[in-house]
Amino acid sequence: MFRYRIIYAKVGPARYISHLDLLRVFDRSARRAGLPVAYTQGFNPHPKMTFAAPLSVGTAGEAEYADMELARDIDPAVVKSALAGAMPQGLRLIEVDRTPEAAASLMALVERATYSARAELASPLRDEVLARAIDSFLARPQIIIERQGKAGAKKEYDIRPGIFAMSGCVNNDIIKIKAELKTGSSGNVRFEELLAAFLKESRLPLRGRLSLTRTGLLFRGAEQG
Repeated sequence: MFRYRIIYAKVGPARYISHLDLLRVFDRSARRAGLPVAYTQGFNPHPKMTFAAPLSVGTAGEAEYADMELARDIDPAVVKSALAGAMPQGLRLIEVDRTPEAAASLMALVERATYSARAELASPLRDEVLARAIDSFLARPQIIIERQGKAGAKKEYDIRPGIFAMSGCVNNDIIKIKAELKTGSSGNVRFEELLAAFLKESRLPLRGRLSLTRTGLLFRGAEQG
């Protein structure tokens, strides 16, 4: 088998595709493009595709990662061209390259993620007021949020250890908030959880909903900016 690592953007209408549906979309697109997708053996074969840390429905992604295995060796440029022409609106291929079949899984490699949120302000806000609110929020020894488990029971988590950086700026009536958070196979911090906790404490004058984007994924061993 031959493994290909795909970097793609998930924007516009595609940001509402769930993580579970994403596999089906890639599988259908690859078959429509005539690519020889490799499948698992057994009674219920499925395509040999894996994705990096899942995105929440409604969050866009500027540089997402997926691994796809093909049954025969094809030039990555040909794979990219064929697959790009079969993708639905909002899924855009950025790069396709070969990767060793024995390479570590994407979920094992991904360690951090960078995010950006944007919203309109209901009233004026100065940059220094926003900066003080962020500093006060990050100064807390614990930031406790609630998550609902698979059994339906809610459980408390401290997300403060997984917040590596957070900043914000104001441009006229637009506020932008950026963060670098723990992600991967354990200790994940969800951007929407961070924002909910921050907005509850800061009571910033927002109008409407925040638009969320994951701007990048950082692999283990990569330099952190």
